[in-house]
Amino acid sequence: MSVHPQESAAGRPTRQEEFNKSLVERAFQDVFASDAFDEGAIARYFSPRYVQKTDGRTLDFAGFVAHVRELKHTLKTVKITFERIVAEGASVVSIHRAEAEKIAGGRIAVRVFALFVIDEGKIVLCDELTHLEQGAAEDRDLASRHSQ
Repeated sequence: MSVHPQESAAGRPTRQEEFNKSLVERAFQDVFASDAFDEGAIARYFSPRYVQKTDGRTLDFAGFVAHVRELKHTLKTVKITFERIVAEGASVVSIHRAEAEKIAGGRIAVRVFALFVIDEGKIVLCDELTHLEQGAAEDRDLASRHSQ
């Protein structure tokens, strides 16, 4: 019987795959759902080589930091709910929902389909599609918006 090296004999996720899923979940809680902007938290989870592709827009690490800063200036409470999260090797795929209250008033809800790639214990890539389920039309770019 041959077993793929990334998979246990019973077909369960490996420890590395479980770590990768946990890393993504913790990153969302510590970076997005926390109240404060914390560049140190971003650096704990995201590689300096990080690239984010969201709805046709691409951000490098500096652009991503600016994106998180902009979110903290726009949103006051954020709740992330993972509907599905699956890991295979260095890849993690999630379907999650972000619900938030805006500082200026109003609520938003975004459903996200995302692929993350983990390398050396940090997220190096996020390729995602988002769908604004609740909120104003001007918030459609919130998943990739950043200050200049």
